[in-house]
Amino acid sequence: MTTSSLLPHLIDELVKSFNVDRETATAQATIEDLGLDSLALLELITRYEDEYDVELMEVAEGQLGTTSTLADICAVLEKVLPGAHPAAQPAGGLV
Repeated sequence: MTTSSLLPHLIDELVKSFNVDRETATAQATIEDLGLDSLALLELITRYEDEYDVELMEVAEGQLGTTSTLADICAVLEKVLPGAHPAAQPAGGLV
């Protein structure tokens, strides 16, 4: 399995904004494994929508939930984010 180039950025965001333990935030960790719920997942998706000015909800609907892994989330992000690559960072950073 190939690791997404967006995974490090996603992990950084989870650590910074949701106080997730970096050691447990792996590609195969689920939202539930990280101690988060569906509201936190919705907030995370909304942050990416706002920062990148893209629509993720339509793509994510039915594909992401609390049993989704970080790899699953990266796969959805890669479908929508412009220029998704290792340096994919929003201009102002996610808050």
